[in-house]
Order: sequence, then structure tokens, then C-alpha cells
Amino acid sequence: MGASGSHETDDIISGINVTPLVDVTLVILIIFMVTASFVLKSEIPVDLPRAQSAESSTGGLLNLAITREGEIFVNGQPVTLEALGARVAELKGQAEREGKKVSAFVSADVRAQYGAFAAVLDRLRLQGIADIALDTQPVEDRRAST
Repeated sequence: MGASGSHETDDIISGINVTPLVDVTLVILIIFMVTASFVLKSEIPVDLPRAQSAESSTGGLLNLAITREGEIFVNGQPVTLEALGARVAELKGQAEREGKKVSAFVSADVRAQYGAFAAVLDRLRLQGIADIALDTQPVEDRRAST
């Protein structure tokens, strides 16, 4: 009765529990998304200005960067000033079709020409984007280190 009786009561596993698989896949996806945005941001050479009111941000729907040389990037892709309006209009249209609020997050090198910065902001406003955030670095508190 010992060994042969225990085999009769064993149930056959007829399905696979996919919940752990989905959990692991979502964690890997989140890690990939965070790493990709970090790598993308670090590849564009932008030395941000410092501000006491600076906060860390994950970025907006439209991430724009202006380098020291005046190069413009939209969501990590290089674009000319002349083509910027069309690219922003295209991305804005996609976002509005998905029902998302359109906003811009602008990172400009501290040594970038003000004219290039103003031209980028002008193109954004001409496309109807009023929610524009400026990327800065927090100022280190010198009193805390003394």
C-alpha cells in the first residue's frame, strides 16, 4: 500500500502558471526603459545650467536637447531648425490621437547660443505647445559642506 498507493492520488498538472513569467517580463521591460532613457540622455553632450529650483524629472512627451554647437535633438533624433516644426507637429499629432497631453521638456547646454534656444521655443509655441519645462541641475548647497 505504501509506494503504489501514493501514485494514485497524484494530480496531473495540466496547465502552466504564467503569472511569474508576466511579472519577470514586466520587470525586465521597466529596467530596459529606464536604462534606454539614461543611455539616450547621456549620449547627447549637454552641460545643463544650475538652478536652485531644479528638480529631477523623468522627461516629457517631447524631449528636446540643444548642444553647445547648436545641434537640436528631438527624442534623441537629430533634426534641423527648419525641420523642427514639422517633426514637432508630427509627434504632437500622434500624441493627440492617443489622447495624451502634449508637453515639451527642453535641455540646453549652458554654453548654447541664446538665439538657438529662443528659436526652438518659438517653434514649439507655433505648434501650439504651451506646456514647456526647462531642464536644469540643482545647485549644490555650499553651506552644507562647510
